[in-house]
Amino acid sequence: MERALYRLLNDEQTQMIQLRGQKLTMVLLTAQELMEIRFAGDEGTDEFSKALYSGAALAAKILKQDDERLFLNAEEVLQTLSAEEINHIVESYHRWSAEIDPGFNCDEKTIEALKKV
Repeated sequence: MERALYRLLNDEQTQMIQLRGQKLTMVLLTAQELMEIRFAGDEGTDEFSKALYSGAALAAKILKQDDERLFLNAEEVLQTLSAEEINHIVESYHRWSAEIDPGFNCDEKTIEALKKV
């Protein structure tokens, strides 16, 4: 937990990711930005569409190259990347986010154990 807090407080808020042979940067989003993405997922008519749109919205916000956003919006991501690539980006972001804040998706018992470390 201390390591996660240290990383968060010391601006380790970027992570490298490889996509189509290019090295890109993922940026850590604020809680507000994640909520906006979650609400954007309501655009779909079924669970697959909602999840894919939310993933595309996440990719549009987090992917950067040379400190510039790679995509303007979710629609541009959907037009450019495959569903598998979008899922890869989402999975990479979630793994990284859990590494930085291991308590985010934990149950009460796990959170209490982490506090004692």
